[in-house]
Amino acid sequence: MSGRRSAWGLGVAASAPPVAVTLALLVFAARELAGDTPSSWGAMQNVAEAAAMGQSSEILRLLREGQDPRRVWPVRPEIISSTITRVTALEAAVWSRRGQEMELFDREGAIPDAALRHELACLAADIAAQEVVAYLSPGKAPECEAGATMARVLARPRS
Repeated sequence: MSGRRSAWGLGVAASAPPVAVTLALLVFAARELAGDTPSSWGAMQNVAEAAAMGQSSEILRLLREGQDPRRVWPVRPEIISSTITRVTALEAAVWSRRGQEMELFDREGAIPDAALRHELACLAADIAAQEVVAYLSPGKAPECEAGATMARVLARPRS
């Protein structure tokens, strides 16, 4: 009888990993069908969404099509957050937390003056996006009223 128990235990142990993988795939497939994963969101709808997702090639494509990176764009709630649904592409790039997107916009001439650079650096400081702060304000932290830039973004109507 103990031989049967150990054989049964061995069988359960051997089948556990394939069963776990199968269950994980089923959960992923269900989430994908429900539109609940990044790969199911579809194409980026505008340059702000591309910037928030860190998709440099899509940013360049949309800029070349004439989309204005300083215009306030609607962004799907799953891209940044349910409370941040209207941002410029430059602000969205801050939320990507990657300095390379900000550098791309800078090279493309989308940050034309020191005032805009400072505002973006303050937003980056508000959300603790250190890589972006370092790019926009090299050598020193920007002098900002804590939370003020974030409050301006949050004050935008959501529609």
